[in-house]
Amino acid sequence: AILLIAQVILLENLPSVDVGVRSVRGIMEAVPFGKLRAGGFHVRRESGSASSEEMPPPEAAKKDVVVPPTPPPEATKKDVGEEVVPPTPPPPPAVGAVGDGIEYPAFGKFDLLDYPLYPSVVKGDDSVRLSREVLEMCTRTLWHTIETTTIVLPDDETFVHTGDLDDLWLRDSAAQVHTLLVPFGGSGGTLIAGDARLDRIVSGLIKRTAMYIRHDPYANAFRIDDSYVFSAAQKKLGRHDLISTWNYELDSGCYYLRMLWYYWRATDRGTRGGARVLRLPSVTEAVEILIELWETERRHEDDAYPSGPLFDCQNCGVPHRYPSLDRKGKGAPTNATSGLTWTAFRPSDDACQYHFLVPANMFAVAALEYAMELAQEAWDRPDLYRRAGELAAGIRRGIRDHAVVEHPKHGKIYAYEVDGLGNANLMDDANVPSLVSVPYLGYRHHDPEVYANTRQFVFSKDNPTYKKGNNRLTGMVEGYGSPHMQERIKKNIWPMSIAMRGLTIEDPHERAGMAELLVKASAGTHWMHESFDVNNPKKFTRSWFCWADSLFAELVMTLTDACPDASYKYKVLEWRDTKTVQGGPFASS
Repeated sequence: AILLIAQVILLENLPSVDVGVRSVRGIMEAVPFGKLRAGGFHVRRESGSASSEEMPPPEAAKKDVVVPPTPPPEATKKDVGEEVVPPTPPPPPAVGAVGDGIEYPAFGKFDLLDYPLYPSVVKGDDSVRLSREVLEMCTRTLWHTIETTTIVLPDDETFVHTGDLDDLWLRDSAAQVHTLLVPFGGSGGTLIAGDARLDRIVSGLIKRTAMYIRHDPYANAFRIDDSYVFSAAQKKLGRHDLISTWNYELDSGCYYLRMLWYYWRATDRGTRGGARVLRLPSVTEAVEILIELWETERRHEDDAYPSGPLFDCQNCGVPHRYPSLDRKGKGAPTNATSGLTWTAFRPSDDACQYHFLVPANMFAVAALEYAMELAQEAWDRPDLYRRAGELAAGIRRGIRDHAVVEHPKHGKIYAYEVDGLGNANLMDDANVPSLVSVPYLGYRHHDPEVYANTRQFVFSKDNPTYKKGNNRLTGMVEGYGSPHMQERIKKNIWPMSIAMRGLTIEDPHERAGMAELLVKASAGTHWMHESFDVNNPKKFTRSWFCWADSLFAELVMTLTDACPDASYKYKVLEWRDTKTVQGGPFASS
């Protein structure tokens, strides 16, 4: 009877659960549809506040009800003998568990199962025909990073710049070598599996990037050395010595963790090749730094900042501020108890409207799950596993509670940005992570119906970055771009959005159609560009943009083994290391 009374009291005091679906119908009725503010449709909810004060706990149980503690299970005797059988120990606790289904198995029980998580390979359909131009462009774009932006440095390091910009972006560089790590080549193997030279390039990039993250985890782009002389104005933007740009972008670290995990899998779980790089203290420290940073930036509104011996950079030790952001560099207000983690900038390098960038938070969950498996299988670090798992579970709850809105035409969709206070920006940006790219990036927890609705929204006029046009090179073309190039090309489509559309559809014919379209949109250059005019693809930005090139090669390699062309032999741009490494079948002598 006492136990029954206690259960009733507990049930009466359970907090309510907010399922997180936000309605904007009232606002849409007040504002005619189509009258959207520049940069996206902005939704304002009245509930929520910027305070980080936690909700008070339920009232204590009545004092006159005493619930005795449950005694441990007694050991039992076997039959009539005297041998004592100890009780079965309880299972290890789940990570991030609060009883809502968003938690992870205990250390030693976690397995991502599928490899690769995405995209799927759709080879083998004889009815799919790829043009000679697609295959030739695939080989060219695949090796473009190696041949024009890769510098192999001494001390087992590698520097990979973006193309026409001679700095290393954490995001771009990891994405540029990603095609070397996915198991699309040949009979499902990776390109680095049979090429020690490519292995050396990727392992060197892993080591070099770890150094950059340790140098300043808020920076997004770095120089190869400290010879550049920064102006006083540049120094005010956080730039100095190795730091080229100091735009804090959440996805930068996500790409690094993804590269670690794919490299670990591509080297047979770190058992061959240059996989010793994964055991370097600098690499695990970089992972710890990212987790600490993301944990702390959930409370950006409270002026929280990471501390400790790993955060001793010139710009560390104070709350993060960037001069161009609102509120003296702090950015727009956010809800410090939402569970989501803050970012200053989008992957386009544009400042966020609202600083919880939803696709970046989804990517962070996937990246943390990569870190969890590495902590469990490669590093034997239960402490790191638990921290990553608890952070991932918290962000997933934030996505559930704040990232879904009700669109009057498309139903429940994911917002591009939110602040946890009621504001949401409904749009998508072609730069990855984007809303369309969510499954490609390995986020396994998206709602299929909500994602399908979101995708329908993105490829419609309701998305302010969607564009449609007609020209003699591509014919009728549709896609979406980014506000990043709005001033230079008003009606811009980014080729990487077309590539990502192809990578996230299962029909091989549609995927092949995206590849053929991209060849036409290259306007005879046979390189991917940053953006192009929907009515004139010859008007484009960035003729040397290797991140987009790699995405095109990845798209085609999901369809055929004819790329790369075995007759073409790649050459590394610059090899400064005195130690040479033998290349594989695609390497020049």
